[in-house]
Amino acid sequence: MRFFQLALLISTTAFVFFASACGGGKEIEKAEEDEVLTVLRGDKSEILDPHATNSGGDANLIQQMYEGLVRPSERPPVVWEPCLAESWEVDGEFKTYTFKLRKGVKFHDGADFNAAAVKRSYDRGRNLDDPAAPPKLPYAEEYFGDIVSIETPDDHTVVFKLKETNPKFIANTGLFAASIVSPTAIKHMEGIKAANERQGWLTRHPAGTGPYTIATESDYKDSMTITMTSFDEYWGDKAAIPRVVFKWSQDAKNRREQIIAGDVQLIDSPAPADWKDLDANADVTLYSWKAENLCYLGMNTDPAKGFATSDVRVRKAIALAVNRDPLVALYDGTAVAHHVLLPPVTMGFPEGYLPSTDKGPRDERLAKARDLLVEAGHETLTLKLLLPSVARPYLGKPPQVADMLRQQLADIGITVELEPQPMAQLGDNITEGAAPLVLIGWMGETGEPDDFWRPLLSGGGGRPGNSNVPRFYRQDVADQIDAALRERDSSRRRAMYENLEKTVHEEFRPMVPLLSAMQAMAWRTEVDGLYVDSTGTYRLAKARYKGQ
Repeated sequence: MRFFQLALLISTTAFVFFASACGGGKEIEKAEEDEVLTVLRGDKSEILDPHATNSGGDANLIQQMYEGLVRPSERPPVVWEPCLAESWEVDGEFKTYTFKLRKGVKFHDGADFNAAAVKRSYDRGRNLDDPAAPPKLPYAEEYFGDIVSIETPDDHTVVFKLKETNPKFIANTGLFAASIVSPTAIKHMEGIKAANERQGWLTRHPAGTGPYTIATESDYKDSMTITMTSFDEYWGDKAAIPRVVFKWSQDAKNRREQIIAGDVQLIDSPAPADWKDLDANADVTLYSWKAENLCYLGMNTDPAKGFATSDVRVRKAIALAVNRDPLVALYDGTAVAHHVLLPPVTMGFPEGYLPSTDKGPRDERLAKARDLLVEAGHETLTLKLLLPSVARPYLGKPPQVADMLRQQLADIGITVELEPQPMAQLGDNITEGAAPLVLIGWMGETGEPDDFWRPLLSGGGGRPGNSNVPRFYRQDVADQIDAALRERDSSRRRAMYENLEKTVHEEFRPMVPLLSAMQAMAWRTEVDGLYVDSTGTYRLAKARYKGQ
């Protein structure tokens, strides 16, 4: 019916999901039509522990059930607003952050929300040695590694002290990875010996403070069907629709048919080719926006792995061979070619800059690529390429994009073997640096360029972070990323990020940025109040049926 376009300054990209032990949600045996909202998704939720995942498919669900100290504004630009913290103060050096907490808040499992709960959740979420920790903490080092101490002077005050100046720390506390988990649930997980079993337990037993929860273990059958019910003791306005059922269908055509037929009330990631038809349908609202995301080919730079891609000449040859035009064409006018790390809507995007590997006619670039491979001792080469087995917001057609890349690299004598993997498995293999090539992407979450540079091309402790696909870490580059984060003058900060783009792509070439894609959702027009916030997350708590 209506075709909305919204230029978001942020999106996201990593989202998470949590489930409550004792529930607290309302059980509904036979729900009336206006008591159930059915969401048909193109993405699965496999890890529903907010501290343990960096998958957007997980995050969208987590953020219906979990909350942080702050939350993003409903409309862009991104402004961080009070949530579990009612107010906060920052010292002049941006190294001490003091939060005053909301009173009278309950967790889904009945525990009280207070300063001790905040400290316990953060301790679990940033320390793999914690007795309740999951097997991995994708955001811990990059976003919370600078915390020196967390003090709780009283039940409703929390003070974070940081090693260095960090003007972005408020945004970090709004990440889904900073969701506050019940201390009762964390105590229970301390008694579970295996880290992956702790993660699985929290997936089935959410313990957040949000408007929805998973009331019983049977409501999480698997990643195909997940049922949430409204949390009766929620501190804010209770969710208007008592039950939300999340289903999964990888087939975009099936999702389109079900929303048009009225069998479901909301679909995510409609195929770009379907946007016009959905827009023209009087029973459907299509909502699209320019999201802050990046689809890219990561090339493993770690010499210890022994891949040919550890040689910068091979990486530059691959970059020279890539032709973005046919990749963008797959998106039916909803994506743009991308040559650098930061998306065009982000501060620090180097307008007009193209890496040297991306300039000139393709036949000339192919000739240069072949010469580089010969120079590197690889006239012929076979490389494995990992890719998601399900569509991602930034990668609507993983097999088609991967196959086009395979064909393009064949033009310079590189044979590419494609291996689709579930996101949970792919995430582990990225952290382990298990393959020379990975087709993947990233979504910003706070509107900050640091949201791309730090997780994708930096890390901590002298090593790459968990989400650093190329396993690229240079101390001089990491220092530049740190300096850009701390710089308070916006013009100097912008110049620092632009210089980083030019340095990294010309000297090291750890990745090949491919495209930036718009995003969209569609819902039935009989539903009011549903919205997509300024970070690109859909919010269901205010949704209601017209006349309800």
